[in-house]
Amino acid sequence: MAGSAPPQPATPGDEALTRFLRRVWQQDVEPLLRGERAAQRRRAAGVGGKVAATGGLLIDSLLGLRGRPFTRALTVLGTSFGAMLPDVWDWKWFQAASPQEQATARSQIRRRAAELPEADALALFGLSSSASRAELKSAWHGVCLRWHPDRAPDAAQRREYHTRFIVYQAAYARLVGAYEAGRLPVAGSDSERTDTGRCADSTRKSP
Repeated sequence: MAGSAPPQPATPGDEALTRFLRRVWQQDVEPLLRGERAAQRRRAAGVGGKVAATGGLLIDSLLGLRGRPFTRALTVLGTSFGAMLPDVWDWKWFQAASPQEQATARSQIRRRAAELPEADALALFGLSSSASRAELKSAWHGVCLRWHPDRAPDAAQRREYHTRFIVYQAAYARLVGAYEAGRLPVAGSDSERTDTGRCADSTRKSP
């Protein structure tokens, strides 16, 4: 699929997903990456500071300034820019993150999604606890049409689609179990009760 997909209006399910990702970032992903990110921050700050200091020294020399004011100012500025990292879950950060960081994030997201309370899992599909199994199945197919990785417009967004789909896939599997165990309303035929989502396995092929 070429080009960028047109923006789609946010849904209650989108808002529930955002809350989930922010919670997983704060409680799981960020603590695991803190040490590595701190080291990266120091390296980036050092490089930024050195580059800025070199530029400042050149300006001071050309202008014949005493005390090297540009050197000091640009060193501080370059160090600050090098240290900036997101404080909350950020899709732009995720798309630019290293494969190792992405794998760490996905692992924690998948684990937490599989552990979601059933009410929170339903919220991802915009459903309440009174929703029927048929309504869940319809919502799942809507997710497949919207967020399946194969529908991503480019490689960078495919990584985002894949991560979103991981959440929905794990939540859907959890809810299927809840319906089959009778903890949630069960509606429809026996074939609906055994459906686990035919587009689920495709996420294994995504990067």
